[in-house]
Amino acid sequence: MATAESAPGLGVRTLRGVLWNYGSYIGGRTLVLISTAVLARLLSPREFGLVAIAITAMVLMDAVGDLGVTQALVISKADELYERAETALVASIALGALLSAITAALGPLAASFFSDDRLTAIVPVLGARFFLRSLGATHFALAQRQINFRARAGAEFADVSVRGVTGIVLALSGFGVWSLVVGYLAGTAARVITLWVLITWRPRLSPSMHHLRSMLRFGGTVSAVDVIADIGANVDNAFVGRLLGSAALGLYSIAYRLPELLILNLATVAGEVLFPAFATADRQDLRRGFVVSLRYTLIVGVGLSVGLAVLAEPFLLALFGPKWGGSVTAMRVLSVFALAVTVGIPAGTVYKAIGRADIVLKMAIPRLILLVPLLALFVDQGIVAAALCQAGVAVAGDLFGIALASRLLSVPARVLWLNARPAVLAALGAGVGMWIVQHTIHTAWLALVVGVSEGVTVYLGLIFVLAPEVLDTLIGALRRTATPPTAVS
Repeated sequence: MATAESAPGLGVRTLRGVLWNYGSYIGGRTLVLISTAVLARLLSPREFGLVAIAITAMVLMDAVGDLGVTQALVISKADELYERAETALVASIALGALLSAITAALGPLAASFFSDDRLTAIVPVLGARFFLRSLGATHFALAQRQINFRARAGAEFADVSVRGVTGIVLALSGFGVWSLVVGYLAGTAARVITLWVLITWRPRLSPSMHHLRSMLRFGGTVSAVDVIADIGANVDNAFVGRLLGSAALGLYSIAYRLPELLILNLATVAGEVLFPAFATADRQDLRRGFVVSLRYTLIVGVGLSVGLAVLAEPFLLALFGPKWGGSVTAMRVLSVFALAVTVGIPAGTVYKAIGRADIVLKMAIPRLILLVPLLALFVDQGIVAAALCQAGVAVAGDLFGIALASRLLSVPARVLWLNARPAVLAALGAGVGMWIVQHTIHTAWLALVVGVSEGVTVYLGLIFVLAPEVLDTLIGALRRTATPPTAVS
């Protein structure tokens, strides 16, 4: 097996799924980018930092969520799916209400820890998102179980569009930091309403303790993995906010925003598609699916990461304004972090699909143990140092995860390189051209337009030369995604 194109079946199906889901995200993420650009010009780094601090204060409870019971629906048998969904809904709502109540009590503690009294009110209000989100968590899991991309994408689009419009209107009206807070709540409410409209299942509120116990056995491990992952993804915010202040955290959060929107969202949608697809595959199909998904994740992720890293300055100055110039170098580093997380998704999904979520947990704990002291030692050097700590640990951990999954599935290193080579070489060629543009044109908007145009043209051209079968496969997959899967009923 020299390349992924020789792999039929699951590999192509998962590729179509990722393409449809990621393509559906583009519209929503474009709105997020536009609203963030507008808000960045209306609000200060300190106001962005305050919301980032509040979200960081809730990260543990956010990761616990519903203890993984909705994720257990993804691997449920068809004949008991809706019985288990009844249990998942009641458990999710109960836990969501509890987490919102606990968050309300954390406001004064967060205000004291981060030395800002405004967090006393901000944290409890943002905490209401736990309860709101729980109302739609089961419907979202049902959509994932059936790989219903239309429902999930519709819910995400409603979330980001309502959040952005609400935030902008309130910011223009002078509500400051509260424009961001209320925007988050309004977006979550829109997401839930959309899920209930598009997923026609209606609960009878008849939970089963038998189902709850079995779902918790699987979900408990998944939740533990999510807790460790979310702590690792947000602990840098805690260090930056505590030691460098909310203004520095505001710069850091904007540096993270574009890698998150364009690269980490690829990780999100890939994981959502690959988990239900891999969970039903035999070992041979799983091997093929892993190679194909890794290849196309690299083709999209490497190009985006190099583009964001090279054109970070014109991106930030053109979209957000000159007051965010202090985010440039951190954004370059965080683009590498986002790429590392993204390419690690296929391997992590393999472990969960074969019932070995414990492997992900065993790898996540050492990463967190390494990350925390690194941040404690170096974060006082500034936000770039915090970004370097995150990126370094992510790269090391995800390379190890890919190697382990490859060995588990008997995928030779030569096959991995053959599938990674087109993306790596094309990104190097495009990166050189974008670097020349960025250092030749000194007007931010013009450098951005010319740089992106040059980068996309050269990257796709080199992909066509190095791996012509890739574009044929992508075009064929895109054509077949024109008819989305049937909605859950």
